[in-house]
Amino acid sequence: MTATHLGITEISLRHLKSALYVYDYKNVTRAANKLNRSQTAVTKAVGELEAELGCVLFDRSSVGMMPTVHGEALAHRVKLAAAEFDRAGAAYQPFVPGGRSYQSIPIFSMDISYKRLAAFVALFQARDINEAAKLLGVTKAAIYNSVRQMEELLDLELFERGPGGVSPTSFCAVLARHTKLAFAEIRHALDDLASLDGVTSGNVAIGTLPYTRTYLTPKAINRLLSRHPQLGVTTQEGPYNLMQADLRSGDLDVIVGAVRPAEAGADFKTETLIEDRLAVIARKDHPLAQQKKIDFQDLQNLEWVLPAAETPARLLFDETCRGYNMETPKHAVQTSSQSMVRGLLLDSDRVALVSEHQIFYDRKAGLLEVLPVDLEETYRPIGITLRAHTQPSPAASLLLEELRRVAEELKR
Repeated sequence: MTATHLGITEISLRHLKSALYVYDYKNVTRAANKLNRSQTAVTKAVGELEAELGCVLFDRSSVGMMPTVHGEALAHRVKLAAAEFDRAGAAYQPFVPGGRSYQSIPIFSMDISYKRLAAFVALFQARDINEAAKLLGVTKAAIYNSVRQMEELLDLELFERGPGGVSPTSFCAVLARHTKLAFAEIRHALDDLASLDGVTSGNVAIGTLPYTRTYLTPKAINRLLSRHPQLGVTTQEGPYNLMQADLRSGDLDVIVGAVRPAEAGADFKTETLIEDRLAVIARKDHPLAQQKKIDFQDLQNLEWVLPAAETPARLLFDETCRGYNMETPKHAVQTSSQSMVRGLLLDSDRVALVSEHQIFYDRKAGLLEVLPVDLEETYRPIGITLRAHTQPSPAASLLLEELRRVAEELKR
């Protein structure tokens, strides 16, 4: 893990805040008054930010400062970042009996250095001060001092120290999540500005569920990189609840796979790309592979390879069994690994429940086959899950376009 994986881009939060206030008030004097800073300080902050970003954010005139298209793009992302700090502040309030307002604390008002927050996030991720220091390329003292100063500002302990390292407190986890989301917005702001200049840059982090790992997501990634080879792509596989947590904290840009019906809500938004039906599969020369029609009940006594309990595919299978007054297999192998499914089927007479698209290449190679079993009631929505309170980065938006195109082709 490196600092890049934390989504850390060293840039002055105070400069970003100054630019946001100038954007809101279109006037340095009024922005300076609201910020309780001098006009000179605000003007200097905006100028230094423009020099660092390599673009003009405001057109200056006698009537004020009007945002350029770059200024508009930056302000949009900074507002989203500021909203994350504000949400962290609202979550902090219950931890401080006595009525102290979070709005006076620099951590929540973007009046703190990026480096200090980066040290905090690094320690949260690493759970060890030595590893956190290596992560950022700084001294242990720098990590320790930054976190200690934040704890003093909050009048609250963020980490519990122990012989095995540090453990985050309840509020620490909340603050880390919102800080990482704010970092993501600022990182995306830089990608937005580059996109306005005709440069597509950035990295897209994708959480992939079993259905999409064989065909849909790889196909979309290959097409994305053939058109935009300068982009970076990382994929993550694992239990859905862990990927959901990473999406919520900004470590992932999107999850691609079976859409959970309750996902759309305060934190997430979903989009269905395709309706997929499950299939019963076996090795090419399985004893049942030559039959023209198989009743589902005839499979009751076979050995099964099934999706994990509580996954959408498994719930559909269990419901199908109940519909036929059948018990679910008691000694099935449960796995979400496509390579494990393949290995189990090729070396036995087991059957498995997967999507046809998951064995696209295995069928093409003559390894596996779909058995002629009617599973009409096993349709499920396959699509994308995104965070609700933001918009995708340019790189993520391009990936989503490719996913939609591939999904349309699968419908034909």
